Amino acid sequence: MENYEVQVQQQAGKITCDFEAGKAYLNERLEEYRNVVFTEDRKKEAKATVASLRKEKKAFTDRVKEVRDEYMKPLEEFAAKAKELADMYDQPINFINGQVSAFEQRRIEEKKEQIKDLYLECLGDMQAELPLNKIYNSKWENATTNPTQIRREMMERKETVKQGLDAIRQMHSDAEEKAVVMFLESYDLTKSILYINQYEQQQKEILAREQERIRREEEERIRREERAKLESEQREREALARAEREKQEALAAAEAEKLAAVEQAKEEAAQEVIDSMIPQDLEGSSNLYEYRMALTAEAKEKLEMYLTSVGIDWELI
Repeated sequence: MENYEVQVQQQAGKITCDFEAGKAYLNERLEEYRNVVFTEDRKKEAKATVASLRKEKKAFTDRVKEVRDEYMKPLEEFAAKAKELADMYDQPINFINGQVSAFEQRRIEEKKEQIKDLYLECLGDMQAELPLNKIYNSKWENATTNPTQIRREMMERKETVKQGLDAIRQMHSDAEEKAVVMFLESYDLTKSILYINQYEQQQKEILAREQERIRREEEERIRREERAKLESEQREREALARAEREKQEALAAAEAEKLAAVEQAKEEAAQEVIDSMIPQDLEGSSNLYEYRMALTAEAKEKLEMYLTSVGIDWELI
């Protein structure tokens, strides 16, 4: 069947209006009231003028609406019939397009199966790292994309990911496992390497802080030991000094006791001598005796005290 073109003809409509006369009338009215000043006693006149002008405006706009509605009636009737005809075109279009879409859908399903086969062929040993849904490119479904192109893109992705994994593992970091997971989420090698570098830097800082802590603790331990040693030595010196002091005090006490015993013995011996020299009968006549004795000052003082205590008159010559 030959194509048919619906014929549409149009004749320009025409609406007349004495616009110029209307403009002249309004300009005249405007000029009339331009310099007029309404006072309180002319307020009623001013309101009447405004009402009259508004009435004229409404009459004009109402007439314009009537003319427009009348003018649009043929267009509205034409548009309704045109839409009905246009809708009729959709029936064969949709019918044929449905079949075309079915053909295209079958072709796409076949292409998807082909893509799956190519995926297994190219990514057999790296399916876990490169699942099909993460590398799938919808343009592979296009009829213009051939298997060679798809295979090449899959192999390029495989090689890129393999190199990325090798690069991460060659860094020999404790953060490797996390970095690999991160890389396989987005295949962003830069992001994963940055994560490893930040992790290693943090570990260095942690290690440095730990070493500094150990160093400070060791220094504190040494200081404690030195203080303990000094305190022990001080206590030992004090103990030795105390023992020496007690020894000297004991020796001094012993010496003092010895001297006291000697003095006592001397005194007792001197007393015996003196007693032997004292007459037994003091009531008898007394005689004058002179002696020459070598005495210490202390012995002299004791002798004089004794002579006085027993009632012997004596005189130092």
